[in-house]
Amino acid sequence: MSVPREVSHALVDGVRYPQALTRLYGRDDVSEVEPLYLTTRWASLADHGPILVRLNGAGLLDELDGDDDLARALSLLHSDASSEALSEQLRHCVTFTIDGQYEKLLRFADPLVTRHWLASYGDAVPAALMGLITTWWVAAWSPNWEDASPLVWQPFRPDDGPASSTAAPAPPFPPMGPAQLAALEAVERWRLKERLTNHFAAHAPKPWRALLPAERGDWLDARLDDAIGWGATTERQIAIWVDLSLHWGANFMTAHDGLYARWLARLPPGARPPRPDSLYALEAWCREGERPPGGIVTSPTVLSPSSSSEVPHG
Repeated sequence: MSVPREVSHALVDGVRYPQALTRLYGRDDVSEVEPLYLTTRWASLADHGPILVRLNGAGLLDELDGDDDLARALSLLHSDASSEALSEQLRHCVTFTIDGQYEKLLRFADPLVTRHWLASYGDAVPAALMGLITTWWVAAWSPNWEDASPLVWQPFRPDDGPASSTAAPAPPFPPMGPAQLAALEAVERWRLKERLTNHFAAHAPKPWRALLPAERGDWLDARLDDAIGWGATTERQIAIWVDLSLHWGANFMTAHDGLYARWLARLPPGARPPRPDSLYALEAWCREGERPPGGIVTSPTVLSPSSSSEVPHG
């Protein structure tokens, strides 16, 4: 699908578009640059948050035609409202409340988040949420574990419910139910699967290529579910589990003659460490010389240091 042309504004994600404010203020094809964090408690992060701009001409749209990276950094809007009114409406999406107890940031300008979030409402987005926006286009692309396919622009439009004619929607806003929270969790899983894919492609290309591209997504999902079901709670633990599964088979932990059973048999009586230490010890033992079928040693590192930290998953 070609880049939409009936566009009045772009919503830029400052994280995906580095040095966003400097770059946007330097363009002559956008105006009315509105950093949405600027009047919130996150004003110091304005350059990394959502930024609304009005388009002047077709320059940015023409650039999108040949730049998939740019399409992954912004979404496109059509609205007859002023930039000021539209900004005020969108600021109500900066945070959402979980169980009526605490606030959490919603990175709604990140296209991957935007697409999953808006799609979670079904065939049409609630008119109260769309408010002053008549159409919201978000890029859709294939994940890196699949064969590449052309990027397309997915349109989101309001349902037939009463639309807000103002920039001040009624609370609670944005409306976040179980489907929306599940969509945000799906985004986190997508990103973890992409990080694992990058790692395996670089450090374990032979066993990774043995998986058909059409099967890799389901294989990763199954291994992530296995890890979480076993009790892995951090990204590093989950990544170690998936790495061991790739080299030793999905049943490395449960097979009576599998990797875990062989490692356990070598331990002195009563020396088995508790979870998750057993997973770390098992990985270290593999690195010391235990070899999987085919003689491939486990990957030298499991994800990068920045993404394998002991941060709770989910």
